[in-house]
Amino acid sequence: MNILFFVGEFPKLSQTFILNQITGLIDAGHDVKILAKKGETGGRLHDDVTRYRLMDRVVYYGMGGSDRRLNKGIDFLIGLCVHTAARFFRKNYIGGRASFRDLIRYPNLILLIRTLNRINLSDREIILAHFGPNGILAQKCIALGLLKGKLFAAFHGYDMLRFVKQKGKNAYGELFRSDCTLLPISRFWAERCIELGARPERILVHHMGIDVKKFEYSPIRPAEQLSIISAARFVEKKGLEYGIQAVGSLIRQGFPVRYSIIGGGPLEDRLRRIIAEQQLSDHVHLLGWKTQDELIRVMKGAQIVLVPSVTAGDGDMEGIPVQLMEAMAMGKIVVSTRHSGIPELIHDRINGFLVEEKDAAGLAKTVREILSSPEKQIEAAEHARLTVVGQFNIERLNARLIRIFEKQLSGI
Repeated sequence: MNILFFVGEFPKLSQTFILNQITGLIDAGHDVKILAKKGETGGRLHDDVTRYRLMDRVVYYGMGGSDRRLNKGIDFLIGLCVHTAARFFRKNYIGGRASFRDLIRYPNLILLIRTLNRINLSDREIILAHFGPNGILAQKCIALGLLKGKLFAAFHGYDMLRFVKQKGKNAYGELFRSDCTLLPISRFWAERCIELGARPERILVHHMGIDVKKFEYSPIRPAEQLSIISAARFVEKKGLEYGIQAVGSLIRQGFPVRYSIIGGGPLEDRLRRIIAEQQLSDHVHLLGWKTQDELIRVMKGAQIVLVPSVTAGDGDMEGIPVQLMEAMAMGKIVVSTRHSGIPELIHDRINGFLVEEKDAAGLAKTVREILSSPEKQIEAAEHARLTVVGQFNIERLNARLIRIFEKQLSGI
């Protein structure tokens, strides 16, 4: 099959779930191309990006650059001028049928029209758009004849909440009325799609997954110092400040803890202030971004992986964090929250542990319980590995995704 991935940023260190789909479909013999607005700044790449020469498969439709707001404005003005001139002079300009209302509402559509008039991607049989807004843009490009193929849209989290809050409850009306197949990554988001007007028969829950072979089973082992790690973008929904507070509580109770936080983002200064205010600089360490292989090496030495996700003030929520899957595949003890689709992965006190959102005291109490029950640690680690191998294994999930694509193409 000829498959087009329609994404916002590529490559993006925090989106290994998309990378795993791409490489898996390439391994299965399919012709994959990637349409992206821009690349992630910073220059760090996952090894698979180089190994699979994925940059040769990418088409960018934005200008890029360091000042994103300025470049977005320049892109829009250039595109609007070209688009208006083509319509005025009745040139053979595919996309000239786009309404000005759509162009104003979705400025990226102009950039896409401009790029897809130059680069033909209409040979794709399958278009897989990750995140709802990209699904909207892909559907409009199909309607304009710029793209062809069966459209699938994967919904992950912010696209069901923050985007809808910005654009209104009918944000996905046109997409949901089309023959697009919706692929929410959890039952939680499937229910949200239905609330927003999606037809249940167009929905297939399809989990994101990991390459289990990359994650050696390395269950918890006793150590003089308790090693806890988190890996996340430093944004509100990740709940990292509650993780820091929980670790502070444990330290004040006499537990020797080293808490390593991998990642970066807009809340870094705030997290550093919290660490300093609680006098935790000797115990809590911000390690910056890591590639997947680097993260695996750090996780191997950890005993507990902490993912204290919360609902952000603007309503933003998680999907099912990939780090939890990776940690569970390695037999690590995972502690997280009853948030979004996380309970679909973690079954409390069976393959991991769950507390309520924003409950730093509950997180600390749960860690104490884990340390006092070695037999539960072994049992949870074994069940965690089995859960990921059986339900969140990217090989099995990609095989299922291919069957879904083939079924749609055959019209069954």
